[in-house]
Amino acid sequence: MTIDINLALDLTEKLDEWTNNLAAPLLPPIHNPATDRLEFSQHKPHTVMIGKCVRAVSGVHAALALVKLGYVVESSAIMRMVSDFCSEIITIGQALQSEGELPDSVRILVEQYFAPIPRTPDQYKETQRPRYPSRKELMKVETRLAEMAGIDDEQKRDLQKYLNSISDAYVHGAYETTMELYDPHTGHFTMRGFQSQYKRRDYVESLLLKLQEVVCALEFTAAVTAHEEVWKATRDARHALDKAGWSRSPS
Repeated sequence: MTIDINLALDLTEKLDEWTNNLAAPLLPPIHNPATDRLEFSQHKPHTVMIGKCVRAVSGVHAALALVKLGYVVESSAIMRMVSDFCSEIITIGQALQSEGELPDSVRILVEQYFAPIPRTPDQYKETQRPRYPSRKELMKVETRLAEMAGIDDEQKRDLQKYLNSISDAYVHGAYETTMELYDPHTGHFTMRGFQSQYKRRDYVESLLLKLQEVVCALEFTAAVTAHEEVWKATRDARHALDKAGWSRSPS
């Protein structure tokens, strides 16, 4: 598949501005003396969406920087995290737009996001162990909403699991990801970055194909938080990617 790399790189330069505009109503952060940390001024579900947007955009920049240096496998591992952030953003946003209370899995996800991280081993012992909602639990929320929208949920779920399994391989250091670092020309493993421009370009294209997922997450966050300026900008960006022949992965 041929993609317009210049279009994608141009969009990555706009991600920071869009995200900072979404976060502006929650800034400046407030210092909480009880936890000795900076906190957003509001602890609400949409705040989690904005916080995850910050991490997703930071992740895109980090992954792109690594792949440019030839650290292609490590870049892919970071993009797996970015996919999780985007999925959580969409799940929370969809739950907020549905009627009634938040599903338990989404409520727990929000609560855990704001829970302070223990600073010492003693604090960790005294703190109740967090129970993070599993992907399967969060996927159930998307399943119910997909049914309401008339989307073929079974096909969507199977595709999402398949794409997640591929990305998970990079996070867990699967056999295939180790062998990707072998360079047959030198007979050694490349652990300081691939020098081949062709190898780097392949991974840059793969990374940038995930960009639309991030743009969609920003667009959805802007819609939920009623930020019309960012919503229009991200919508136009998504349409530009669609016009260029890109399609958003459901992961």
